[in-house]
Amino acid sequence: MFIGMKVLVALDFGDSSLEALRQGRALAHGLNGTLAAVHVLPASHDLASLFPGRSLSGVSDAVEEERRARHALEEHARSKLGLELTEVYVERGSAYAEILRRADSIGADYIAVGSRGRAGLARVVLGSVAERVVRHAHCSVLISRPQQHSGVVLVATDLSDPSKPAIAAGAAAAKRTGARLVVASALEWGGFTGAPLIGILGSLPALPPVEVQAQVRDALLASLQQAMASAGAEGEARVLDGTPAHAIVAAAEELGAELVVVGTHGHTGLARLALGSVAESVVGSAHCSVLAVRLDART
Repeated sequence: MFIGMKVLVALDFGDSSLEALRQGRALAHGLNGTLAAVHVLPASHDLASLFPGRSLSGVSDAVEEERRARHALEEHARSKLGLELTEVYVERGSAYAEILRRADSIGADYIAVGSRGRAGLARVVLGSVAERVVRHAHCSVLISRPQQHSGVVLVATDLSDPSKPAIAAGAAAAKRTGARLVVASALEWGGFTGAPLIGILGSLPALPPVEVQAQVRDALLASLQQAMASAGAEGEARVLDGTPAHAIVAAAEELGAELVVVGTHGHTGLARLALGSVAESVVGSAHCSVLAVRLDART
């Protein structure tokens, strides 16, 4: 149980952010923490220099607009989810920047944001605000997508130090919902530097012998199991085949995972994720919610 954890939800009036609010509430409840919401209005232009006589009126109008927005958000949460919001912040300016600023000011441990989805191959394209939040947040970020309780939480790890907190966070998430934990790492043989094979397309990298592949898989599986034991995580360790991004997303789809967990460095962005571009791809294209865990977050 984590006392004093705070979850900040980026909230507007769309279905995507409503899902973020639902999942953010569940996360805060599971952490025995508190929930806050932030809504960002477009920046109001400062007209004082052009129209000095209207400056006071402009300030009054802005204050009233913020009051109405706060009231509308509270009513929105009440009518849609039966949730009474007690801590609502209304900001002005760049949406992602104000979300991050508010998260910093209240010491949020998690930010929950919605992700827009589309039908077809590009059904889970990440919205620009969500993308920037997950790139630059100081804390862990939950990218919320519509989900049903499937009973599986998938942790993607390459066993580097920044990715290891994801195992503990995934185990905690699975425990909160009673889900099965699967911790996976992918093996890609394309980079093998053995003797080349000559084919009709020219020089191609040779795969290592089958027995060597088996030894590497067994060693990686043992390392995953050891990392899980060190994190006090109970579940299944799994070695995936193929390019990591594709293998992780495909495994999440196959398992019907309700959540994928990946690890990140503490104060950098997605370009510095433990899994690098792999993690960025998982965050952007997984069918389900993704929790990006910061190395220095209290997970």
